This record gives sequence, structure tokens and C-alpha cells, in this order.
Amino acid sequence: MNHENISSIKMSERLPSISALLAFEAAANYGSYADAAEHLGRTPSAVSHAIRDMETRFGETLFQRAGRSVMLTRTGEDYLEAVSQALTTLRAATRQLGRSREGHIVRISALPFFTSTILLPNLSRFENDNPQYDLRIETSSVYADILNGEADVAIRFGGAHSENLVCKSLIAIAGQPVVSPKYLCSAPPLNNLDELRAHTLIHVRAHENAWHSWGNSNGLRDLEGQRALTFDTILGALDAVKAGHGIALAMDPLIRVYPGYGSDFVPILNAATGHVAEYNFVCRRSNFDDPKIQRTFEWLQFSISKIIKTTEDLEPMN
Repeated sequence: MNHENISSIKMSERLPSISALLAFEAAANYGSYADAAEHLGRTPSAVSHAIRDMETRFGETLFQRAGRSVMLTRTGEDYLEAVSQALTTLRAATRQLGRSREGHIVRISALPFFTSTILLPNLSRFENDNPQYDLRIETSSVYADILNGEADVAIRFGGAHSENLVCKSLIAIAGQPVVSPKYLCSAPPLNNLDELRAHTLIHVRAHENAWHSWGNSNGLRDLEGQRALTFDTILGALDAVKAGHGIALAMDPLIRVYPGYGSDFVPILNAATGHVAEYNFVCRRSNFDDPKIQRTFEWLQFSISKIIKTTEDLEPMN
């Protein structure tokens, strides 16, 4: 065999790049270099160039061109079958590797105030007790879609609205009015519940009826403040309290472990009798017995029990 033939064999046996194979597969599926390029996030010229290089390498025509459309030749059809099988196998192996890594990650979607008062202060305990797992925490007021795989665990108000979800109660929450000393120095008198009507009441958009519900629980109907100030998160409302802009309805007992409680945030009057809301642990029913879900649930239960024990002797000031 002469050197020219050896060179030809080496050229034909050298595999195209994954990028070129993906361009070939997409062009075959879409029948257009432009559409294939859009699907791959590349330029049409890049797709065309990759396929032209393959055709030059093989010495075969893979596509017939008809205006802006392309159609596989018989050789192209045979090659597509082999390429698709190979890429399918490669994609499956890649997904399996990803799942292996994902098995060590617990994705938690939690509301901001719960994250600040429960998750972050107790993060070290989870890490020490569960070195085999990594936490991925998304702090958002928007509820994650557990069934569509947006998170493994969600911490939310309210129950599960699907039989495919498990919902476990974590902690009952009562409303507790809090105010800053700065505000009290210049504000109207505040010696009883009814005098709240003369003050600025701070609201959270997702819980705009919280003050009404709290008032009703304490025998104060149709509670409205002199002015209203509304924020999109509880943390924003608490920042406004600290700055002396009004009175907010904080979440008891979680507010008792929030930085500044008792100094920047002074509890006033009485908390509502009984709970007005509940934080719940939500996950897929099929995943509840998964060790990483169980370990997360146990960690949250312990963290909350520790907070309750710490704060049970701290009574709101009247």
C-alpha cells in the first residue's frame, strides 16, 4: 500500500468532532442550515462549514441542496442512523453522570425570612452531619414547582395541592407587631390595640390581609392604619421598621431569633391567639423516603425545635 492510500485511510477514519456531528444531526432533523444553527446557538455559516468539511473528509455528499432547504442523500440517511444512535448513547451516559452528581445535591426552595432565621443559622449542623450531601438553596418568594423538578424540597405556606406531593408541618406562626424605638419616640400613643389605627402599618404584598386577620383574631374588626406602607418581602418590611417608618406584623416565634430583636425590633401588644399561618415541608411523595430528603427533613425539624426551645421563655412585651 502506498503512502497516498495510507494518508487517505487515516483521513477518512478520523472521527468528526462532536460539534460537527451535532450540526449534521440538527441539519438532518430540521432540513435547514439556518434552523439547525438557531437550535444549536450557532451561525448558519458555521453549520454549513462543518458539514462541508465532513463531506470533503469522507468524499461523499451527505445533503442535497434545494434553495434554503437541505435533504439527506442515501449515504446521508445511512450515516444519520449511525450518528443518532451514537449521540443517543452519549447523551444517556452524560445524563447518568449528571444524575450521579445530582444524587449528592439537595435543592431547597425557601422563603426569604425562613432562610434567614432557620436555614442559615443552622447550616453548619447540616454540613457536619451530612458531609455526603451539598445544599443548593434558592431563596425566593415564588414557589418552586416540585413536580416539574425545580427543587427537591420547598418550604412554603399552605398545603400541597397534588396527591403526588407530601406536605409536613414544620412550625406554626403567629402575628406579632414590632416597632423600632426610634418610631415610638415620635409616634402617637400606643397603649392598646385600637390605637393602632392612628399609626402607619407596614404590609407585605403576598400577605396583604395579614393585619386584618390579626385584628380579627384579637377582636379588632376592620383594622386600618392611618397610613399603609407595602413591601414585596418580609425582609423589606423589617428594614422599614428598623428605619422607623412604622409597625410591621412579624412572624412569631421566628422573629425572636432575627438579628436586632428586642433592640431594633421591639415587640408590642400581644401576639394573635393561636397560629395564623404555617410553614410546611413539601416534596414529591415518591421521593420522601430518599435518604437525602429524610436527612433534610430531620435537620429542619431539629433546627426548629432548637429555636422553639431557645425562645419559649421569651415573652412579648406588652
